[in-house]
Amino acid sequence: MALFERTITILLLLPLCAAFAGEDGLAEAVRRQGEEIERLKDEVSSLKGHDRVRLEQDIKAYLEDTSDAVRPTDTRNASFGQRVRVGGYFSLEYRDDGDGNSSFDAHRLVLKFASEVANAITFETEIEIEGGGADVGFLSGNEVLVEYAELRFQLIEDTLVFKVGLILIPWGRFNRVHDDPINDLTDRPLVARRLAAVAFDQPGLGAEGTVELGGGWFLDYDVALVQGFGDGITTSGGLRDARQSFRSDNNNNKQVFGRVVVSPPVNFVDVLDIGFSGTWGKYDDAGMNEMHGYGIDLFVKKGPFEFAGEYMTVGIEQAIGAPASEPRRMSGWYVQIAFHFFPESWRGSHDLFTDESTFTFVVRIEQIDLNHATNGSTLLDDLTQVTIGFNFRPVERTVFKISFAFVDSEVVGVVSGSADKFVISWATFF
Repeated sequence: MALFERTITILLLLPLCAAFAGEDGLAEAVRRQGEEIERLKDEVSSLKGHDRVRLEQDIKAYLEDTSDAVRPTDTRNASFGQRVRVGGYFSLEYRDDGDGNSSFDAHRLVLKFASEVANAITFETEIEIEGGGADVGFLSGNEVLVEYAELRFQLIEDTLVFKVGLILIPWGRFNRVHDDPINDLTDRPLVARRLAAVAFDQPGLGAEGTVELGGGWFLDYDVALVQGFGDGITTSGGLRDARQSFRSDNNNNKQVFGRVVVSPPVNFVDVLDIGFSGTWGKYDDAGMNEMHGYGIDLFVKKGPFEFAGEYMTVGIEQAIGAPASEPRRMSGWYVQIAFHFFPESWRGSHDLFTDESTFTFVVRIEQIDLNHATNGSTLLDDLTQVTIGFNFRPVERTVFKISFAFVDSEVVGVVSGSADKFVISWATFF
């Protein structure tokens, strides 16, 4: 009989001993039960000292055995109800993009689902709803899209995790941290949207993990083999319009993406992550022309200050005789500095002023060039942008943001200041 069951049996028999024994019999029963309890304590201590047997395992097994009698016969529904976690995030914006109109934008409602299928097997997915949904006549700029759907197999704890499905592509840092409530500015960096194609996922397979290098050094890696980019690379949209179907590939070649992050042990900052990304594949319908790219990213945190930055560049092979309007190289970068603060005397003075409350000043400087062979051929070609923002987080999961972006484009005909952006937004995890 399992240790836990014996303990329960002893405790249940105590009242019966009291009912059927006299005073002497009761005293003797109490004495014997005391001895048994002391013996059980010694046995528990002994069992806790052995890795192969744990008291917690006995308890878990007991609860599982006793719950079998009350489980529904349709175990699939029972497993779904017990194993799946649901959450997500929501964001609403008020925008004035300098085009003469201002509007409220119900930008994103993202549903997140995670399930522990079995030991070492998990499934996670995000379903993004933009602009209120799809296939409704009065809506515009709307879509429903699977942002990622990954089935993971933990082969060697956190060191080697194999994954298959719609992979969130390891191409730059921002694609991994693109959720609206995480970021201190509403608009995503230009290089993240046009070269990293955030949020970028593709069907395929991959592996990721963390390796301890010794001496306090850690290395995170993430690689994926997917359909990749196809035709559709332009000076006006970058790589964003070259993302491929989730169900077919335009050629017989696949594209590889990878990113490694090194976290060295340093005393002068709280966090230091240095990332390196790379990609290679053949993108055209004939499977003849190559594209390759690399990126460097950095994240540093010291007290209330945070610094983040990325640089990405992509080389694109074109057919002989292709016009200069067909980009052969594009690149972009941004640097962002944030300062977090909150008056300690305000905490607790209002329900919105909590122990987590934070104000943030943030500045981002960025530049993008979608065709090195031309100068200002489109609005996004040779564009520089400076964004100044302020936000308030009553709790870490919810944020109110306000920002102003100064846009300077080399395209002919764009009057200075006419493309500047003013944005207010609200975002929360749930």
